[in-house]
Amino acid sequence: MVFQKHLTPLLGGATAALICAIPQAANALSGAQVNNIAREVTALIVSEYSNGTGHGSGFIFSQDGDSYYVMTNRHVVEGAESVAIGTYEQTAYAAQDITILPGADLAVIRFESEADYELATLAPGETTEGQDVFISGWPAPGSTGQLIRQFTDGRISGFLNDPVDGYQMIYTNVTRRGMSGSGVFDAAGRVVGVHGMGDYVSPDEIQTEGMSAQEAASISRMIKPGFNYAIPIQTAMGLMAGEGMYLSMDVDNSPSPDLAGPYVASEPTEADTIDNIDSVLGTLERVGRIIDRIDRLF
Repeated sequence: MVFQKHLTPLLGGATAALICAIPQAANALSGAQVNNIAREVTALIVSEYSNGTGHGSGFIFSQDGDSYYVMTNRHVVEGAESVAIGTYEQTAYAAQDITILPGADLAVIRFESEADYELATLAPGETTEGQDVFISGWPAPGSTGQLIRQFTDGRISGFLNDPVDGYQMIYTNVTRRGMSGSGVFDAAGRVVGVHGMGDYVSPDEIQTEGMSAQEAASISRMIKPGFNYAIPIQTAMGLMAGEGMYLSMDVDNSPSPDLAGPYVASEPTEADTIDNIDSVLGTLERVGRIIDRIDRLF
């Protein structure tokens, strides 16, 4: 939203008063309301490689007829032989196109469906330190073997002066592997960033006698001291425009509001839990080679 300036003549004189319309913040929601929005736009990204399977997260942000577009990280799909997108009602679709956005750890996936899916609202306006933010994504399964969507709260704690592969926003939310590509939601339920990187403990800090450097490095990547990083959504939008990707998007430039009330985590719903990933992938509308085309532009 831009400031609008109006010149209003004063009665009986030539002097004019300058009146600035202050942009209004978006409607404040509760954490539970933001979670309900995030649930329906969050996607599970499953990537098949020659040596195994990996997964990440993403969010649906655009639609053109039966084509839907999902934002995720480049490293979630890079080098994959096939990619599938799982939606909130646990239906999977084959990726039709994957476009790597140059200049940042970002990728846009297109899939086709006749279903009616909700789209994330993008908020490319200014974000500030102390602002409440939420992450919605699918972390790697724990000891239960279940994939459970996680919705974690935190606050923006700072910004990198010099972005690293597009990453600039710093926040305190808890994340785990598998949540790369998750949307960073503000207190109005809008996406302000794309999560994908976190601090890790240095291998030197945990290497003990008898532990190889490779083992220490592997373990260190599992220990996160707390800070995570996102690519601001305005960066993603700028890179898409630079590649000629002028997609239909719901964009709201108004400032983020304060959260309507403290967030209290709730039990996951059926839509948040996948007991058997193979059963979800079994719903793929196409068989054989999943990817028609991958644009590697980095």
